[in-house]
Amino acid sequence: MKDQDLDPKESGAFDPYRVLLNKLTGASSQRPRLKSTVNVWRKTARAEIDAIVKQKGDVPRAQMAKHRDQAAREMFAKLSVEERESWAEQAKEEHEEALKAWKHETEGKLSTAPEDRQR
Repeated sequence: MKDQDLDPKESGAFDPYRVLLNKLTGASSQRPRLKSTVNVWRKTARAEIDAIVKQKGDVPRAQMAKHRDQAAREMFAKLSVEERESWAEQAKEEHEEALKAWKHETEGKLSTAPEDRQR
């Protein structure tokens, strides 16, 4: 399995035992970062971005990420100011939700439900 295919919940980042270990040792898990506005928007435009990259011709596999990122940034720049601002607000909302979940995981009480103890 490649690293890109890992689900964060399967990787152990949200494992209750790891949370407990972090609490006992004083170490903390990494705080969620604010995603860029373009990266939040590009999840909704994957098909269009891939179509633009395919129009460029034969792009080597090693350079696909670079070309996708470039196409996404160009497409995002063409959006109206209002749309870009709404996506910025969406990015902030997602970040706040991720922070709340992270704080709950790191500072909240551990769950005693049996289903939360299973992997």
